[in-house]
Amino acid sequence: MYNQGTKNKMIEVASKKFFQNGFDGTSVRSIVDEVGCEVGLFYYYYKTKDDIFTDVLERFFDPYKKDFEELVNETKQVPYKALYRFFAYMKKKVREFRDVYANNIHRTIRWAIREQTLTIIEPYLKDIIDILITFGAKPKMDSRLMSVFLAHGVGSIILHEDADWVESVTDDVRKNINIIMGLDEETSKEMFEISK
Repeated sequence: MYNQGTKNKMIEVASKKFFQNGFDGTSVRSIVDEVGCEVGLFYYYYKTKDDIFTDVLERFFDPYKKDFEELVNETKQVPYKALYRFFAYMKKKVREFRDVYANNIHRTIRWAIREQTLTIIEPYLKDIIDILITFGAKPKMDSRLMSVFLAHGVGSIILHEDADWVESVTDDVRKNINIIMGLDEETSKEMFEISK
C-alpha cells in the first residue's frame, strides 16, 4: 500500500519489478519509465539502485516488524509460550508468503528476504529471551548469542525447509529450545505447555 507521490510510486514500481525480475534484472530506467518520470528524478531521491532496494525491503518488512513488536509486548504480559508463539507466527507468515509468491518471485529476491528476515528477528528474540530470563529461564549462552542461535537455527528451518516437514518437527524443536533455554521441567511446563 503506497501513498501518493513520486517517491512512493517509485517504490511501488520497484517492488513489483524486483519481485518479478530480481535485482540484476531490474534497471533504474525500467523503474522510471513505468513511473513516467525522468532518470534525474530517480537520482533526486536515490543515489543508487541499492538504495531503492533497501527502501523496498523496509516497506516489505514494516507490517512484520509491528507484529514482532506486539509479540514481544505480549511476552511482557504473558510469557507462557512466547517463543512458541513467535515461531508459530513465522511459520504462518512463511506459508502465506509462499502461497502468494511461490511461482511469482525471482529467486534472488527470495534469498534477500530470507537473509533480511534472520537479521530482523534477532533483536525481537533477544527481547523475548531477556523477559523469559526474569521468569526463570537460564539460557546456556548469553541472550544476544542465544537470539542469533535461535534466529539462524529455528528461523532458518522455517524459512528454508518445506512447511509440512517443519510442522512435523515442531515438537522436537520446541523440546530442544527448552533444553538450551535452561528450563527445568516445571518452568518448561509453565512457559510452554500450559495455556494461560
